[in-house]
Parts: sequence; C-alpha cells; structure tokens
Amino acid sequence: MFNDSDDIFKVLRDKVRTLFTDIQKEFTYLYSDDEHYIKMRLPVKYIEKDTIPELRNAVKNLDIKPEIHVADKSEINDLNNIYHQSWIASDLPMKGVTQELIRDIFNDKNTRFLIAQIENKNVGFILVEFDKKNEDIGIISGIGILPEHQSLGLGKFLALQSWKFFKEKNVKTLQCEVYEKNVKGIKFIKSLGFQEYGEKEDRSLLK
Repeated sequence: MFNDSDDIFKVLRDKVRTLFTDIQKEFTYLYSDDEHYIKMRLPVKYIEKDTIPELRNAVKNLDIKPEIHVADKSEINDLNNIYHQSWIASDLPMKGVTQELIRDIFNDKNTRFLIAQIENKNVGFILVEFDKKNEDIGIISGIGILPEHQSLGLGKFLALQSWKFFKEKNVKTLQCEVYEKNVKGIKFIKSLGFQEYGEKEDRSLLK
C-alpha cells in the first residue's frame, strides 16, 4: 500500500527541498549527492487515541492563540520568508526555486499550505498533500516556523490543524519524509507518534 505513493514522495520532496529560496540572494545552498531521507507513517487509529489528546493539551497552553488559514498566491513572499529564515537558523541545506515551480505547487489541487498567523503576521506554515494514487493517505510534506516563534508549541498547533484538515477528507494514514540530518525535525515528527518504515533513500537534486 505505502509503496504506491513512493513516486509522489519523490515529486514532493523535489518541490519542498527547492521551495521558497529567494533566487535573487547572493548565496545558494546546494545538496550533496549523499542525502538520506527517512520515511515515516502514522495510522489514524493511533492519531485519535494518542496523538490528538497530546496536541490539544499542548495547544491549550499556548500563550498566544494562532489563527489558521489556507494560503493563497498572494502570500508567496511570506512563505518564502518563513521557509528561508527557519532553514537558515537550522543550518540545513536548501536550494533555489523558480516561480514556475511555486505556481505549480499552488495550482496542484492535491496540495495545500496551511499558515499560522499571530497578531496579523504569518509566522509558520505546514505543507500538506493528498496522495494522488491513494486517497486514504495524507502527506505532511514540510513545515516552517520563524525562529522567534520556534519551541513555543506552534509546530504542534500546525500538526493538529493539518490533522483536522486531513480528517475532513477521511484520510486513513499520514506519511512524511524527513532529512536524515534534521535531528530536530525527526525528534518532532516522532513525538507526534510517527514511526519509520521502509529504507532510507539516496537522492540527489544535482544533475
């Protein structure tokens, strides 16, 4: 079942890895050819039993309650800024993107950006995808939070909102991939109940 979605993972990974870098900046981070991404999944039965109660408790304790909405093309600059700042702060690699690719992501009916807003400022996003081959599978493709809003529970808020979004579509399983060297990201995803499956995969964006 899960192998059927491997091709969409590859497409999404290409999109997310190259997403939202300002190509007019003087610096560019390039991927090496030895990258590994860890595949993870979380069945719905565990989400409702264990993950959701924990997320609700965490969100309940937030000092400021964020608002959530689905992004539109007018917010590309905000998404760019959030992604750029969050990844620079993490010292993880990223790569430039074309405007055409950004438009493709927004035009894909299976893909949505959910944005967290605090005091009328966009401060974080989570990128969600519906598997084109299996409608029972929802994919968390990326998350970005401005550095000053990290480690405050906003990631869990976004995770909770993504699940609400998927639940309305009757998704049965969530999946994601995390860069092997993104220790913080792996820890966060596992804290939500995700477990590794399959093998780590090598993939290079350099042609």
